[in-house]
Amino acid sequence: MSTCRENRTLALRHHGAARWHKLAGISFVALVLLLPILSSCSGSRALTKRAAQLEASGLYVDAANFYFNALLRNNNNVEARVGLSNTSRRVLNDKLDEFSRHRAMEEHSNAFYAYEDAMAYRSRLQRVGVSHDIPQHYEDDFEYSKAQVLRKLYEQSSAMMAEQRFDEAKLKLKEISRIDPNYEDVSELKGVARNEPLYRRAVAHFDAGRYRQAYFELDEIYRYDPDYRDVSVLRAECLNLGTFPVAISPIENASPQRGNDISRRAYAHFVTALTQIDDPFLRIVERENMERILDEQRLSLSGIVDERSASRVGNLLGSKALISATVLSYDRNPGQIRVSEKDAFEAYTVRLYDAATESHYHETRYKPVRYNEYYQFNEVSISIQYKALSLETGEILFSRIFNTKEDDQMYYAAYDGEVNNLFPAGPQGVLTSRHDRQRLQTLIRAPRSIRSIDELTSSALDQAAKSLTDDLISQLDRL
Repeated sequence: MSTCRENRTLALRHHGAARWHKLAGISFVALVLLLPILSSCSGSRALTKRAAQLEASGLYVDAANFYFNALLRNNNNVEARVGLSNTSRRVLNDKLDEFSRHRAMEEHSNAFYAYEDAMAYRSRLQRVGVSHDIPQHYEDDFEYSKAQVLRKLYEQSSAMMAEQRFDEAKLKLKEISRIDPNYEDVSELKGVARNEPLYRRAVAHFDAGRYRQAYFELDEIYRYDPDYRDVSVLRAECLNLGTFPVAISPIENASPQRGNDISRRAYAHFVTALTQIDDPFLRIVERENMERILDEQRLSLSGIVDERSASRVGNLLGSKALISATVLSYDRNPGQIRVSEKDAFEAYTVRLYDAATESHYHETRYKPVRYNEYYQFNEVSISIQYKALSLETGEILFSRIFNTKEDDQMYYAAYDGEVNNLFPAGPQGVLTSRHDRQRLQTLIRAPRSIRSIDELTSSALDQAAKSLTDDLISQLDRL
């Protein structure tokens, strides 16, 4: 078995060192590679020495811990292995004695956990290669105590279930599963303890007509156990009774710019956003169907003002709410590209001859040049009023005027010559500071694209649509 001294010697030879004591001749790389070996060996020796002192003082529990850590540092430490084998045997015997005392006094719960602690300690020792045998009678006594613990936990959890103390029962059942996952009908009881409180709350919501709240409680059960009680049927019934159909009317354009298609585009963004809402109760009524039905009945959406007329339209459309919107203003400001010519200098190198030193040298010089700067600014602002009307009561569920502004700019420089040699010009000539030059180089590398008016409009309409969907989701949560 190799010792720390042998490891050092092998490591030194590998790097061309003749003797261990000639560290000064070791290369820096070799020394770096040796450090982990030296550190672990010296650390393990120090821990072993401290463990031996503790053992001599009769502190074998602490000694065992130091021996254990010494072996973690260096598993080839024979002295630490022998020391751990001796001291850990005494520690393990103490743990087993504690188990036996509790077992003799019929304190089965304490006995069970004392034995588990002893087995955990034994497994920890095996990590470093130290193993101890345990007489069979300990295992037999443990199995008896284990059976008593399981029976008591089962009786406690059953009583808690009967008293509807489901959260407390879940803790007891969880411990039973940890000890023996197949004990009695513990798996089924765990499901009941988890699902029954949800089920009872769901039934209470259902009876009170709160179908959304009932659905989400039932859905949590369904994803865990779709066969629990009548969860599947009741969950489907919640969807059937609680579905909230919403119609959206054509969007009006009241902005000064009547010749554009902003109302059509706004409608498309609104419908897209509404249909993407991840809510099982929401259903969007198509515009084509709505317009056809209203036209056949010769009704005007603007005439929906009271509960009676709202209810009539709601029945015709199969909707419980109607969303309408008006574009109040829509301003587009497409900027023109502005080009400005700027002074600059381009550096170049010349080769010169120094007669005094009779040698050549290079000198940087600057010639005046011009480059172009390009600037453009696009802006869109929009104001949309939207509202949701209940087609059951005629009341306004929510209303908002949404204002937003979107803009983008393009600002860059272009030069036909050698860009890397370009320097900005100042009042006194060439500017050679790093800051001034970096600013110009950044401008040359700047993006040369800008979002169009159509892109800015789409972004603004997306924000308006998100505001609408947020308000609608909040309304749904209140139902």
